[in-house]
Amino acid sequence: MALRKYDDVTLNKLHKVQLEILDEFVRVCQKNNLTYFLVGGTLLGAIRHSGFIPWDDDIDIGMPRKDYDKFLEICNKELDKKYFLDCFDTNNEHYFPFAKIRKDGTIFDEEWSHHLDNNKGIFIDIFPFENISNPKSPWFKIRAIIISSITDVLLYKAKIKKVKETHHPLVVSVFNLFSKPINIKIQKYLICCCKDDNSKYISVLAGGYGYRREMNLRENVLPAKPIVFENKEYMGMNNNDIYLTNLYGDYMKLPPKEKHYNHMPLNIKFGDLDEEE
Repeated sequence: MALRKYDDVTLNKLHKVQLEILDEFVRVCQKNNLTYFLVGGTLLGAIRHSGFIPWDDDIDIGMPRKDYDKFLEICNKELDKKYFLDCFDTNNEHYFPFAKIRKDGTIFDEEWSHHLDNNKGIFIDIFPFENISNPKSPWFKIRAIIISSITDVLLYKAKIKKVKETHHPLVVSVFNLFSKPINIKIQKYLICCCKDDNSKYISVLAGGYGYRREMNLRENVLPAKPIVFENKEYMGMNNNDIYLTNLYGDYMKLPPKEKHYNHMPLNIKFGDLDEEE
């Protein structure tokens, strides 16, 4: 999405709420010995800026699949009640094969989802990293196409995306014949079908960059190592440089302004932060 500029007060408030959500997520992970690591623009911000990229307005987290599944399983008991786990199991209006944690009482109402009747709280994204045994096999490439196409089907059914806007309209048209629950089951099976937790490679099959750019040797990602983000210690990757180079190229060079982007919503409210004023 093209950059729309926040005023400093609004962006600082947004970051404060997102860091609060992140700290709750980390608390649950540490209590239950779950592995996580900063990814995407959040990891880039930690390396290049020691915190948020100046124009960025979200937080992205990665987890190995087995830790991700465990986190979803324990959230109902472990997550503080002022936060909402947003995923297929908790929200009928969820359309992506990764989870969000939202803060109740806040609003981050994005244009693309404005018409949906769902929790629109401020959030962080949590992406599962999948086991990949042989990324060069034809079957893996077919899997990846079907996985992304099913997400497009769900977005089409929700009147968020048009078939002609998808990468594989013929595949989308075929899977559009199935109901949302069946598509979700097919997609989850295809995403999780490699059960080898020691596979040579791991990748996000549900992200926005595409599985090729997010593909890494397991040893480059794990074990997670401490990194500073906004004056606090969180977990980064075993080799942040290789991951960020794969994703962004010369990541220490600032992109031109026309390539800056954010998710600035139609409406934003900060809950208890607003009440403090």
